Amino acid sequence: MRRTRITRGRLITLEGVEGVGKSTQLRTVCERLREHGFHVIETREPGGTSEADEIRATLLKVRGDGFDPMAELLMMFAARSLHVD
Repeated sequence: MRRTRITRGRLITLEGVEGVGKSTQLRTVCERLREHGFHVIETREPGGTSEADEIRATLLKVRGDGFDPMAELLMMFAARSLHVD
């Protein structure tokens, strides 16, 4: 019987506060991985799906005091659930 080798993907995350260059680093990392023959899927959080992108847009457009911290946390978890699923 011939066995098929199953390879697993890898998840690489770039963390940091706004404006530190995560998007710039993401482009560089993805470019290098592709140069070495890796299949790369780029996503962001919150976001990654149309529904999660809507949550992201809502979070970004709110000004002033914004959402209650618990409400914002739950929205982030909802977006992450959509993204991961």
